[in-house]
Amino acid sequence: MISGGNRAWQSVSLSAGAALDRLSDRIAACRNWLFLAALLLLAAALPTAGRLTFDQTIESFFAPQHPDIQLLKRTREVFGGDEFVIVAWRQEGLLTSEDGEEPVEVAAGAGEVIRSLADHLSALPGVDGGRTRDLQRLLAQSPRNRNTRRAMLKLFEGLLVSADRQTTAIVLQLEPAVRSAVPRHLAIEGIRRAAESIRPGCAVAGEPVQIQEMFDLVERDGNVLYGASLLVLSGMLLWIFRGLRWVAASLLVVLGAVATTRAVLVLAGTQLSMVSSMLNSLVTVIAISTTTHITVHYRELRVQDGLTAEQSLRRTFAELATPVFWTVVTVAAGFAALLVSEIVPVRSFAIMMTLGTLMVPLLILLVLPAAFASGKVVPVPGRVGLEDRLDRWLERMARAIDLYPLVTSAVCVLLTVITLPGLLVLQVETDFSRNFRDSSPMIQALRFVESELGPAGTWDVSFNVPEPLTAGFLDRVDELSGRLRDLQERGLQVEVVSLSDALNIPPRLGTSLRRLELIQRRQPDLVNGFYNREQQRMRIVLRSPEQQATAEKLEQIAEVRSVAAQFFEDLETESREQQSAGSSEATGWRAEAAAGGLFVVMARIIDSLLADQLKSFLWASVGTVLCTAVAFRSLRIGLISLVPNVFPIGIVTGTLGLLHVPVNIGTAMIASVAMGFTCSVYYIDMFQRSLPSLGVTGALQRAQAGVGKAVVLAHGALVAG
Repeated sequence: MISGGNRAWQSVSLSAGAALDRLSDRIAACRNWLFLAALLLLAAALPTAGRLTFDQTIESFFAPQHPDIQLLKRTREVFGGDEFVIVAWRQEGLLTSEDGEEPVEVAAGAGEVIRSLADHLSALPGVDGGRTRDLQRLLAQSPRNRNTRRAMLKLFEGLLVSADRQTTAIVLQLEPAVRSAVPRHLAIEGIRRAAESIRPGCAVAGEPVQIQEMFDLVERDGNVLYGASLLVLSGMLLWIFRGLRWVAASLLVVLGAVATTRAVLVLAGTQLSMVSSMLNSLVTVIAISTTTHITVHYRELRVQDGLTAEQSLRRTFAELATPVFWTVVTVAAGFAALLVSEIVPVRSFAIMMTLGTLMVPLLILLVLPAAFASGKVVPVPGRVGLEDRLDRWLERMARAIDLYPLVTSAVCVLLTVITLPGLLVLQVETDFSRNFRDSSPMIQALRFVESELGPAGTWDVSFNVPEPLTAGFLDRVDELSGRLRDLQERGLQVEVVSLSDALNIPPRLGTSLRRLELIQRRQPDLVNGFYNREQQRMRIVLRSPEQQATAEKLEQIAEVRSVAAQFFEDLETESREQQSAGSSEATGWRAEAAAGGLFVVMARIIDSLLADQLKSFLWASVGTVLCTAVAFRSLRIGLISLVPNVFPIGIVTGTLGLLHVPVNIGTAMIASVAMGFTCSVYYIDMFQRSLPSLGVTGALQRAQAGVGKAVVLAHGALVAG
């Protein structure tokens, strides 16, 4: 039906040529030496590959100039960090009272447990022991006044003591990573071990714990998944080709490509990130897909054309060398397009995957010739029992596409129209804990803390203070704290802790400035957590639940920023008016207020990846079109080759949006990564080479029967893996 369109497809096919014939002859002659080189390369690469390390910094997921990252860095510089670890447990008889009234004193036994654990944890490497906060120590430093103790307990409620006074916690502040004597994962592991040894069953939670757990799980699960995938893929390949020879050849290509890539990265001083943790799996996908295509083509030459093993080897490499080359170049270009990213791990991932992709044809060249033709008797790769049925199904599909091209196109357009709106309503998963299983110890600890104590997410509103600091300004800070607390009446789960809370603890003697000086002398670490006198910067600490809906998190961040912006805009206006009036209190002060912290960064991480991936996706699309257009010397074919890549990506992501499935960290990478995988070059090349002799209909059926079958078998193995 569409045979009249032959002229539309007239372009240069990726034909073999005399040069490739000679190269194939040389490869066949040297196949055993090439195989030996593959074994030596693998033996040399494996020891070095095992030394590849993991970059475990959350900040690297953002562009260096991202405002939330800049604010996070400034907060850490001014206030000494914001990475808090909460160690919480149930403590029966936590408080006591000497006169039978409301308990406001820590019981002797409970105090001993708290003191022992706090001292032990504070001495651990990576922990800033001078900033450890526990109920026993903070109450001991306050006046022995019932009203004061009652107010102190209220101040620490939800953080160091629960509302029912049966749960307590120790809050540890980690040293900045640049000053820490040990890496983060060792510091957190040390906290866990020490806490469990002194108080078995206690919960260890906090944003640094979540981040570290995520990195540890990604690294550990990536290795487990890689091993499990290899086993499953081995089983699938054994089922497809019915011979250990073909399984071993494919696995040697995979192992060699992965090990060589990792070894080169080690020598270059590069680290894996959470994004590039899928390096092993993605290189495996590329290697298995390519070797399956080549093996199926080799099998068809031996079965259908009756060629010997060596003749089939020569023909296979002569006919597939060019399409394999352009497929690899197209895949590499898709990954290289990620270099436009402003996110460091994504750029590193681009380099790693481009390198890994280029290693695959090298290992294929070293391994497959010997697998295809070495030995006295070379078996023919087997066929799956379902292949005859698959051949008939693919033939019917080709015939249907040929007879009803408009209907086929209409179905694709209809699917696009149905799922396209989903892209516009795609939701972002900001609940970081959703990246873990419910049975994870970290999730269990987080739930205990947030159900028994209070929110575990920490952020702040920070701002400049005038010089000199006045009692009037401290009163305005108290006013801002009240406005932020009013957000709770609107259903927002934001708990507020500010310096004014400590200043309002009875007895309220003198002005707020005088009370600040008194507290500074008694509890300097408490004041320093809110106010840096040297840098004239103050903050109000906010606590929000980590386990809450995406929309609620984003609404909290937006509302807090709106309240703070409006408050300081009014305050700056007052300051300018006082300065114009010549008031002695006017200072020309500017607030430079901002709301941020780890809670905000973790909520925005997917947004950052998605915004970055859109640009990367567009460049990957351009790279795919250009490579295919150059290969076939046809811009039209280059544009057509984009459809098989973009269409499934749009359908999948659009469906996620329609089903209201939030986009998590893994999903955020799907578009640009998926653009790196293409079988279009194989398919178009087979179609082009068959077109002159078979016409459009015959060429379409030939491509479906050859490349189409290889695509189904390769992707079947990959999906199972």
